[in-house]
Amino acid sequence: MNKKRILSISVLGIVFLCAGFFYWHTQRQANYAKTREIFAPIYEYSGRLTPEEQKRFSELIDSIMGEFKPSGARKYRLPKRERLQLEVHNITLRRNNPELLLMGYGSLPAGTDVEPYIRYFSILALIAKTQLADLPTDSKRTILSHLETFEQRLTKNSVEIYLQEIKNTPFRPNQKLPRIRFGVANAPTGFGGQWIFEADGSFTWPEGAKRGVVQITDSYGNEYAVDLDAPADTAGMTEDTTELYAKIDRLFNLLTEAEFRKLSTLSKVDRSAELEKLFRSE
Repeated sequence: MNKKRILSISVLGIVFLCAGFFYWHTQRQANYAKTREIFAPIYEYSGRLTPEEQKRFSELIDSIMGEFKPSGARKYRLPKRERLQLEVHNITLRRNNPELLLMGYGSLPAGTDVEPYIRYFSILALIAKTQLADLPTDSKRTILSHLETFEQRLTKNSVEIYLQEIKNTPFRPNQKLPRIRFGVANAPTGFGGQWIFEADGSFTWPEGAKRGVVQITDSYGNEYAVDLDAPADTAGMTEDTTELYAKIDRLFNLLTEAEFRKLSTLSKVDRSAELEKLFRSE
């Protein structure tokens, strides 16, 4: 094979490679544009929504989800930064409107404690903001570690409340357990199946029978056993709920985009000192 032929093949290969790259780049940009168009209406909603706005937003999400069928979802992508920005906006919207928690599945049941969910979405929004921030990896790792610890504390706090609710559940036939709270992944629906139905329509509890143990699992896979026959636990909560919520709210209000930008301008030593001060009281 002479040199001219080798050169011609090489040039032709480069041309095909460039053409292929151009086509791939053009298709990717077109997919980005299509995805931006699909998600753009989400940014029209912010803050505390009225019930009518919540309804329209829910319908919008249902419509968007219809675009993301398994066969075609992979082509709808965004650059990482835009994806994180959308995530921050979307999660913050849910923080401000916890009623959207069961979006697509109906309204929250009456009496649902939405307070832990508000703080959970606060943490998720801060995690996305941290990933979006122009900070060194070690600084991001420090912030994320603190936020993940807060998520664990929030889960433990909510589960402990649920355990107390189980202990305080009235002892009667066909008794149901309290509604599952944030952080509880699995729990039985009821207990006390040993009641005896008498001929006169009343119920009696067998002499010497035990109420039993209720097993639950939290979202981290930790298992808890509530012995309904044991004396009441007077140890109390590991962490005061009101104080924990206040700490998470404080972080959410402090770690704004402006604060992240300020942190990015500091030297490594000053940034470490600021982060230590920020989380010292937490």
